[in-house]
Amino acid sequence: MTSTGAATAFDRAIAVVPGPTATTAVATIDPAWGAPTGPNGGYLAATVIRAIELLVDPDDALRLRSLTLHYLRGAGPGPLELEVEALRRGRRITSLRIAARQDDRPILAGLAALAAPGIASPVAWGPVSPAPRPAPARDAGLVPVHEYRPDAGRWMQPVPQMPPIVHEVRFAPQLGGVPLAGRVPDPGGAVETGGWVSLPEPRRIDAALVALALDVWWPPVFEAVTRPVIAPTIDLTIHFRADVPRVGLDGDAVFGLYRSTSAGEGMVEEDARVFGEDGTLLAESRQLALLVAAG
Repeated sequence: MTSTGAATAFDRAIAVVPGPTATTAVATIDPAWGAPTGPNGGYLAATVIRAIELLVDPDDALRLRSLTLHYLRGAGPGPLELEVEALRRGRRITSLRIAARQDDRPILAGLAALAAPGIASPVAWGPVSPAPRPAPARDAGLVPVHEYRPDAGRWMQPVPQMPPIVHEVRFAPQLGGVPLAGRVPDPGGAVETGGWVSLPEPRRIDAALVALALDVWWPPVFEAVTRPVIAPTIDLTIHFRADVPRVGLDGDAVFGLYRSTSAGEGMVEEDARVFGEDGTLLAESRQLALLVAAG
């Protein structure tokens, strides 16, 4: 199964078709992939990636390396027009400008950089995956939230009141505590969470799935508060650190690590890393989010 078809619910949700011009594509926002304040930022980033693939790199000759998106307002269900403009096409790097509109209102704006594959690096190093144990097997089954244990080798079963997107993705938490625990870090410290992320249907790991995994986990700041808050993303930057071809990489799951080192003035930052099952660093991200009380 290739990752570019519409064989899974995720692929159908992020699918795009050619738009009215050579630089536009049209997606359909699916409310099933929403968070409390609108479509999840990682879901929208995955949809942008599909537009880039269609409009700029249909032959899979390049690799997405950097994607920065500013989320201007929430999108509603229905058509979303994406425009992708090539600012420069170089021998190694191609730079793009991205914009999305819905009902003639700007939804997001961004920049992206694609690179030729196989660029030689004179030196290389990277972080080690923090996964304490392997991902649960695809057929391991679900455990209710109140019974879940990180060492159970099972996936967590969400409760109905969780956001819609949580019911579209499978989670196996391995690090951190629970939301609303009031675990505020000491000065200089951080709040951290993470675990295995997968989709219910078999699917290879491509750039779109990695983008989703970087933002689909609940924000670490949720563990530092004692009452519900919302944290809609203001901007998100993703750096893809591995060669991820269009057909995807082998594996059923990725491991996400999510960390916040500062919150205040109504804002919180979050750094994330996503690793493959073999420990390969696939991508890193940083985002700034609004942080306000819910309701």
